[in-house]
Amino acid sequence: MPKKSGIAFVLVGTVLILSALSLFLYNRYEDAQVGQEAESLLADVQTLIETAPSTLPEETVPQETLAPELPVTEIDGYGYVGYLSIPKLELELPVMSEWDYARLKIAPCRQFGSSRTDDLVIAAHNYKKHFGHLKDLEAGDEVGFTDMEGIENLYEVIRVETLKPTEVDTVQNSDHDLVLYTCTYGGKTRVTVFCDRQEVLP
Repeated sequence: MPKKSGIAFVLVGTVLILSALSLFLYNRYEDAQVGQEAESLLADVQTLIETAPSTLPEETVPQETLAPELPVTEIDGYGYVGYLSIPKLELELPVMSEWDYARLKIAPCRQFGSSRTDDLVIAAHNYKKHFGHLKDLEAGDEVGFTDMEGIENLYEVIRVETLKPTEVDTVQNSDHDLVLYTCTYGGKTRVTVFCDRQEVLP
Protein backbone atom coordinates (compact mmCIF):
# COMPACT_ATOMS: atom_id res chain seq x y z
CA MET A 1 0.00 0.00 0.00
CA PRO A 2 2.70 2.58 0.88
CA LYS A 3 4.45 1.77 -2.41
CA LYS A 4 1.28 2.50 -4.42
CA SER A 5 0.76 5.75 -2.50
CA GLY A 6 4.31 6.79 -3.31
CA ILE A 7 3.79 6.14 -7.02
CA ALA A 8 0.55 8.14 -6.94
CA PHE A 9 2.32 11.11 -5.30
CA VAL A 10 5.08 10.97 -7.94
CA LEU A 11 2.51 10.90 -10.74
CA VAL A 12 0.56 13.82 -9.28
CA GLY A 13 3.78 15.78 -8.79
CA THR A 14 4.83 15.09 -12.36
CA VAL A 15 1.46 16.25 -13.71
CA LEU A 16 1.66 19.46 -11.66
CA ILE A 17 5.19 20.19 -12.86
CA LEU A 18 4.22 19.57 -16.49
CA SER A 19 1.13 21.79 -16.10
CA ALA A 20 3.22 24.60 -14.62
CA LEU A 21 5.79 24.23 -17.40
CA SER A 22 3.06 24.28 -20.06
CA LEU A 23 1.55 27.43 -18.56
CA PHE A 24 4.97 29.11 -18.41
CA LEU A 25 5.72 28.25 -22.05
CA TYR A 26 2.26 29.41 -23.17
CA ASN A 27 2.70 32.73 -21.38
CA ARG A 28 6.12 33.21 -23.00
CA TYR A 29 4.64 32.41 -26.41
CA GLU A 30 1.69 34.78 -25.91
CA ASP A 31 4.03 37.54 -24.72
CA ALA A 32 6.18 37.14 -27.84
CA GLN A 33 3.10 37.17 -30.08
CA VAL A 34 1.62 40.35 -28.61
CA GLY A 35 5.04 41.99 -28.75
CA GLN A 36 5.36 41.28 -32.47
CA GLU A 37 1.82 42.50 -33.14
CA ALA A 38 2.42 45.71 -31.18
CA GLU A 39 5.64 46.38 -33.14
CA SER A 40 3.81 45.94 -36.44
CA LEU A 41 0.97 48.23 -35.37
CA LEU A 42 3.42 50.81 -34.03
CA ALA A 43 5.08 50.97 -37.45
CA ASP A 44 1.66 51.51 -39.07
CA VAL A 45 0.73 54.26 -36.60
CA GLN A 46 4.06 56.07 -37.01
CA THR A 47 3.88 55.85 -40.80
CA LEU A 48 0.36 57.33 -40.81
CA ILE A 49 1.51 60.17 -38.55
CA GLU A 50 4.56 60.90 -40.73
CA THR A 51 2.68 60.80 -44.04
CA ALA A 52 -0.49 62.62 -42.98
CA PRO A 53 -0.74 66.12 -44.45
CA SER A 54 -0.02 68.47 -41.56
CA THR A 55 -2.24 71.50 -41.04
CA LEU A 56 -0.36 72.49 -37.92
CA PRO A 57 2.11 75.40 -37.69
CA GLU A 58 5.72 74.48 -37.07
CA GLU A 59 5.85 76.22 -33.70
CA THR A 60 4.48 74.57 -30.56
CA VAL A 61 0.69 74.38 -30.63
CA PRO A 62 -0.97 75.93 -27.54
CA GLN A 63 -3.13 73.38 -25.72
CA GLU A 64 -6.09 75.74 -25.55
CA THR A 65 -6.29 76.00 -29.36
CA LEU A 66 -6.74 72.24 -29.86
CA ALA A 67 -10.03 70.36 -30.06
CA PRO A 68 -10.37 68.44 -26.77
CA GLU A 69 -11.02 65.06 -28.40
CA LEU A 70 -8.05 63.14 -29.74
CA PRO A 71 -8.20 62.36 -33.47
CA VAL A 72 -8.76 58.66 -34.17
CA THR A 73 -7.34 56.70 -37.14
CA GLU A 74 -8.58 53.22 -38.02
CA ILE A 75 -6.16 50.34 -38.66
CA ASP A 76 -7.49 46.83 -39.35
CA GLY A 77 -10.90 47.73 -37.96
CA TYR A 78 -9.66 49.31 -34.70
CA GLY A 79 -9.22 52.96 -33.79
CA TYR A 80 -5.86 54.37 -32.63
CA VAL A 81 -5.09 57.71 -30.99
CA GLY A 82 -1.28 57.67 -31.19
CA TYR A 83 1.66 55.99 -29.53
CA LEU A 84 3.38 55.95 -26.16
CA SER A 85 7.14 56.18 -25.53
CA ILE A 86 8.80 55.11 -22.28
CA PRO A 87 12.58 55.49 -22.74
CA LYS A 88 13.61 53.88 -19.45
CA LEU A 89 11.75 50.68 -20.35
CA GLU A 90 12.82 50.91 -24.02
CA LEU A 91 9.15 50.78 -25.00
CA GLU A 92 7.20 52.33 -27.83
CA LEU A 93 3.59 51.14 -28.08
CA PRO A 94 0.53 52.07 -30.15
CA VAL A 95 -2.48 53.23 -28.14
CA MET A 96 -6.00 52.18 -29.10
CA SER A 97 -8.86 54.67 -28.86
CA GLU A 98 -11.21 52.46 -26.83
CA TRP A 99 -10.87 49.99 -23.98
CA ASP A 100 -12.06 46.40 -23.66
CA TYR A 101 -10.46 43.03 -22.87
CA ALA A 102 -10.19 42.01 -26.53
CA ARG A 103 -8.38 45.24 -27.42
CA LEU A 104 -6.04 44.94 -24.43
CA LYS A 105 -4.69 41.72 -25.94
CA ILE A 106 -3.59 43.78 -28.96
CA ALA A 107 -2.19 47.01 -27.51
CA PRO A 108 -2.53 49.50 -24.64
CA CYS A 109 -5.89 51.30 -24.65
CA ARG A 110 -7.13 54.74 -23.72
CA GLN A 111 -9.62 54.25 -20.91
CA PHE A 112 -10.47 57.86 -20.09
CA GLY A 113 -9.65 61.37 -21.17
CA SER A 114 -7.33 63.05 -23.63
CA SER A 115 -3.83 64.50 -23.78
CA ARG A 116 -5.52 67.73 -24.86
CA THR A 117 -7.46 68.06 -21.64
CA ASP A 118 -4.65 66.72 -19.42
CA ASP A 119 -6.62 63.77 -18.04
CA LEU A 120 -5.45 60.87 -20.22
CA VAL A 121 -5.61 57.37 -18.67
CA ILE A 122 -4.03 54.43 -20.53
CA ALA A 123 -4.41 50.79 -19.47
CA ALA A 124 -2.52 47.72 -20.69
CA HIS A 125 -1.96 44.07 -19.85
CA ASN A 126 1.12 43.10 -17.84
CA TYR A 127 2.78 41.36 -20.80
CA LYS A 128 6.50 42.10 -20.69
CA LYS A 129 6.18 43.75 -24.11
CA HIS A 130 3.30 45.94 -22.86
CA PHE A 131 3.19 47.26 -19.25
CA GLY A 132 4.86 44.31 -17.51
CA HIS A 133 7.75 46.48 -16.27
CA LEU A 134 5.69 49.53 -15.33
CA LYS A 135 6.63 48.96 -11.67
CA ASP A 136 10.27 49.74 -12.56
CA LEU A 137 9.48 53.40 -13.28
CA GLU A 138 10.46 56.02 -10.72
CA ALA A 139 9.74 59.67 -10.05
CA GLY A 140 11.55 61.80 -12.62
CA ASP A 141 11.41 59.26 -15.48
CA GLU A 142 10.11 60.53 -18.81
CA VAL A 143 7.05 59.34 -20.73
CA GLY A 144 5.98 60.60 -24.15
CA PHE A 145 2.68 60.43 -26.03
CA THR A 146 2.37 61.42 -29.70
CA ASP A 147 -1.14 61.75 -31.12
CA MET A 148 -2.28 60.99 -34.69
CA GLU A 149 -1.71 64.62 -35.73
CA GLY A 150 1.93 64.34 -34.69
CA ILE A 151 1.56 66.49 -31.59
CA GLU A 152 4.13 65.34 -29.03
CA ASN A 153 3.39 65.46 -25.32
CA LEU A 154 6.19 65.01 -22.79
CA TYR A 155 5.48 63.93 -19.21
CA GLU A 156 7.43 63.26 -16.03
CA VAL A 157 6.62 60.45 -13.61
CA ILE A 158 5.50 61.91 -10.28
CA ARG A 159 4.88 58.70 -8.35
CA VAL A 160 4.15 54.99 -8.68
CA GLU A 161 1.50 53.34 -6.51
CA THR A 162 -0.18 49.96 -6.08
CA LEU A 163 -3.96 50.36 -5.98
CA LYS A 164 -6.97 48.11 -5.49
CA PRO A 165 -9.21 47.39 -8.52
CA THR A 166 -12.03 49.29 -6.78
CA GLU A 167 -10.05 52.56 -6.66
CA VAL A 168 -11.34 53.70 -10.06
CA ASP A 169 -11.94 57.29 -8.97
CA THR A 170 -8.33 57.60 -7.81
CA VAL A 171 -7.26 56.79 -11.37
CA GLN A 172 -9.93 58.63 -13.34
CA ASN A 173 -9.91 61.82 -11.22
CA SER A 174 -6.27 61.89 -10.15
CA ASP A 175 -5.59 65.56 -11.04
CA HIS A 176 -2.55 64.30 -12.98
CA ASP A 177 -2.08 64.83 -16.71
CA LEU A 178 -1.35 61.20 -17.60
CA VAL A 179 -1.98 57.93 -15.75
CA LEU A 180 -0.71 54.51 -16.83
CA TYR A 181 -1.75 51.29 -15.13
CA THR A 182 -1.70 47.51 -15.36
CA CYS A 183 -2.58 44.48 -13.24
CA THR A 184 -0.01 42.94 -10.95
CA TYR A 185 0.62 39.23 -11.49
CA GLY A 186 -2.39 37.47 -10.01
CA GLY A 187 -4.64 40.44 -10.84
CA LYS A 188 -5.46 41.46 -7.26
CA THR A 189 -3.93 44.96 -7.45
CA ARG A 190 -2.93 47.55 -10.06
CA VAL A 191 0.48 49.13 -10.65
CA THR A 192 -0.37 52.77 -11.34
CA VAL A 193 1.97 55.48 -12.62
CA PHE A 194 0.97 59.14 -12.21
CA CYS A 195 2.62 61.65 -14.57
CA ASP A 196 2.46 65.41 -15.14
CA ARG A 197 3.22 67.38 -18.26
CA GLN A 198 6.73 68.78 -18.53
CA GLU A 199 7.04 72.47 -19.13
CA VAL A 200 8.37 73.20 -22.63
CA LEU A 201 11.07 75.86 -22.45
CA PRO A 202 11.06 78.54 -25.21
